[in-house]
Amino acid sequence: MRKKRFRPVVLVLLMLMASTAMAYIPPASFLLNQLADKRTKTGVRRLKVTMRCRRGQQELVEHKLYLKVSGQVRRERGKGAVEICKSGKCWLRGGGKKPHKLPRWAYLPYLYFVEGEAKGSRWLALLQSLNLNTKVHAITRFHSRVAVVLGAKSWERDRPQFWLDKDRFVPLRLMLLEGKSLVDIQWIEWGTKTGGDWFPSVMEIRKDGTVVERCEVDEVTSGVSMPEDLFKLIGVGRSGYPDPPPSEPCMRISRTRLSGRWFTAERVDRP
Repeated sequence: MRKKRFRPVVLVLLMLMASTAMAYIPPASFLLNQLADKRTKTGVRRLKVTMRCRRGQQELVEHKLYLKVSGQVRRERGKGAVEICKSGKCWLRGGGKKPHKLPRWAYLPYLYFVEGEAKGSRWLALLQSLNLNTKVHAITRFHSRVAVVLGAKSWERDRPQFWLDKDRFVPLRLMLLEGKSLVDIQWIEWGTKTGGDWFPSVMEIRKDGTVVERCEVDEVTSGVSMPEDLFKLIGVGRSGYPDPPPSEPCMRISRTRLSGRWFTAERVDRP
């Protein structure tokens, strides 16, 4: 008798699941244009975020995050460590060590905030560069929100995919491949009193299912003055690589015979 009583409930649940699965999903170009328009309408060009971050099992450390349109990031990670991002590339310097380049995906957690004037085509090109098939899509849930998934079906978690909020059009999750590892960037709890639509309450990065870093936001401030020097990373040259250390003169006085003639090379010191 009890089994019969629960049948109507089961049928209702199955019908709801079926209706969600068959819900109409607009094309990726429309969704990404909505995402870009939503960011542009916030009108925020400079954002300072104070958050408490934990890497793996380490202790919580306060981070200061400075975001500036277009494409500039400074993240003070504590203990003298500073991360700087420009033009899609990020470097980390800390503890007296020379700057070293971070993985390509290190810029992506900040992309939505620092490219406030980006069009939907910028997002589409990014997803395609990550080998994400935007013609494959699904609808699922992310915490308490309904999410549109681009690049995978709702049960597939082993391939590049991008999740965005179905109603708010803000990013929720980006999964990409780094070699054989799966990197999972998550933006959790939008619309709170702290960050509103400017910044989520939680930013989390996972690798192969393990939490690499989790940051909880304490304060978000817009319109803060951010001079260009704030985003300058000493030791990185224009080429995007660390400046070479001082060395011996690159040329010394010598005589060389070329094509039957003698030439004198003068000493030239590196600037």
